[in-house]
Amino acid sequence: MDNPVIAASTQRQIGYVITGIVLLAMAVYWLFNWLEGRHETGAEVELAANRKEAMSDEEMETKRLDLSLTGGLVTLTIIALALPLYWLGEPGRQEGLVDFTDTQSVAQGGELYEANCAQCHGSANGDGGIAADFSLVDTNGVFVERVQWTAPSLGAVLDRFSYDELKYVLNYGRQNSPMPAWGAPGGGAMTVQQIDKVIAYLSAEQKSPEEIAKGVDSGLAGAALFKARQDNAAIYSEQLRLTAQIQDLEDDLAEMDSDSGEASNLAAEIIVLTAVKKDLANELSSLADSILLASESDQLLEGELLFNNPAAGGAYGCARCHSAGYSYNANDYPDNPLIDPVLNGGGGFGPSLLGVRDQFETSLEMEAFIFSGSENGIAYGVYGQGDGGGQMPGFGKCWAESDAVGVVPRIELDRITGHCAGTNVISLEAHDGEIIARDGILTPEQIQAIVAYERSLDS
Repeated sequence: MDNPVIAASTQRQIGYVITGIVLLAMAVYWLFNWLEGRHETGAEVELAANRKEAMSDEEMETKRLDLSLTGGLVTLTIIALALPLYWLGEPGRQEGLVDFTDTQSVAQGGELYEANCAQCHGSANGDGGIAADFSLVDTNGVFVERVQWTAPSLGAVLDRFSYDELKYVLNYGRQNSPMPAWGAPGGGAMTVQQIDKVIAYLSAEQKSPEEIAKGVDSGLAGAALFKARQDNAAIYSEQLRLTAQIQDLEDDLAEMDSDSGEASNLAAEIIVLTAVKKDLANELSSLADSILLASESDQLLEGELLFNNPAAGGAYGCARCHSAGYSYNANDYPDNPLIDPVLNGGGGFGPSLLGVRDQFETSLEMEAFIFSGSENGIAYGVYGQGDGGGQMPGFGKCWAESDAVGVVPRIELDRITGHCAGTNVISLEAHDGEIIARDGILTPEQIQAIVAYERSLDS
């Protein structure tokens, strides 16, 4: 995409050369006229213009006239050549300016991201981050617990949301989460232009389809461990209790005289408890391995793991929105009666999926909805649930590509172009003679497995 800039520079150099030639010609013309006036020497009276002999008509109408006409013809020729050459480079100059502007927008958006977003989301194309020490409150605003909330990675956010949907989230934030309103319409500190620059930066940092697919697959092991802990809550609760006990003992040991007998006894106790904790962790890990292996031949189990996929901070799965407490792992607080354990599909930021068969009559209808996501102002489901809102991302279709020309920086157009390949999407657009297609975050088969699992949830 650098060719337009090079073209613009070349045409500019040609323009400079032509301008130089014109100026040099004018200087030569003036010099010859000045020298012609210095040919005669003598008294001032002899050189006075009104004492000089005028040119004859023959000389004025031949040599003098020919010289003037030749000079005018040369000047017109230079202008006739210079103007087309100048305008020939105008498209290249425009492209170069757009590329330069986009590059500047990306750079400025990166500075805004680092200053305001990275503290929670980590690097834009990373694996997500932690919104540390988020305060949970009940419906009356009373403090419940300080938790470590997992913020999603934004490395595939434009594979899930359109430009307008992403802008809405940045402007208004996410209720009941650490995500604040950043844009002026939602009461945030960023202007419209700053929000656009942040999106420009994010679009330039999006992961490749191969990286996304690898992330989805790698996250299944974490989802299997999550299920093992859910299915064996007593073992996991004991592991958490031992973790807290060991931490307390280590804090006490740090304040003791290391040579005392009490310190020695405390250190020995820590060793024993650590070994027990490790055995419990190994047991849960072994169970997780069995679950992951079984999912290869069990569609419902595969769907559950995909639903609870923790990869990219949960951005590739469903539980982050549809299971309250998943983002801060409510299962880690068994001793707090005000925090309920995670209920798969029980509802959170997104609606409850318990009894979702009543909302979507057929699996195909539900698969199509998950594939494309919701659209702002368009209701969905049997009873027209919700107003759309554009908050449900599309997991099979790359929404950002539909408006890429107006949103994605032109420096990225050679990578982000056309439509996604997959179910219900058969058209592709060509760019520079090459057809480029991108898959969505999930394959049609993975979406089918998720739908099968969600439709198996009891209401």
